[in-house]
Amino acid sequence: MMSAGAGLESLAHETAIMSNVHPMQKRLNEMNRLGDMAYFPAFVNMGATINVFLTILLTWWVEPQYPALAGVFVAVVLAVNLLPVALLRLKMRADDEFHTLGEMQFFGDQHRFSDWVYVVASANMAFWILLTWTVSALHRSNLALATVEIVAALATFSPVLLRWVKKYIDAPSMR
Repeated sequence: MMSAGAGLESLAHETAIMSNVHPMQKRLNEMNRLGDMAYFPAFVNMGATINVFLTILLTWWVEPQYPALAGVFVAVVLAVNLLPVALLRLKMRADDEFHTLGEMQFFGDQHRFSDWVYVVASANMAFWILLTWTVSALHRSNLALATVEIVAALATFSPVLLRWVKKYIDAPSMR
């Protein structure tokens, strides 16, 4: 029987090994840091950006109609986002193969991440809902909505934007 200390030591060793693996070689279930998300294909980031964008619009519409139900709204949105994951995980098998981060498929792999990724994604979605709810309640205008949408799009799509900037900076000049 393994002691708790030995189990933690083994986990620390595995984490150290995975930290030395380039994220493009990691499988979805091997993600062990937030920075790994920077290696998702652009269409995956686009899907997440569209999800946040549409949720912000829905929040903007719901807030003035049901101003006291922010918590309920967050819970419903998170449940709607996590339900497909839970259902798809029911049909997973122990021998299922996991794509690498760079090979990820938007619809086919959404349920294959480690559990902590869903906690982070849920916290992110709750942040955008509550920020939008607050802005809507305090300063409801088209400019305020547009500002929240632009900031959310830049933040959510930033891994792809940063990759493009890095590729441009690292590219040999055409002089």
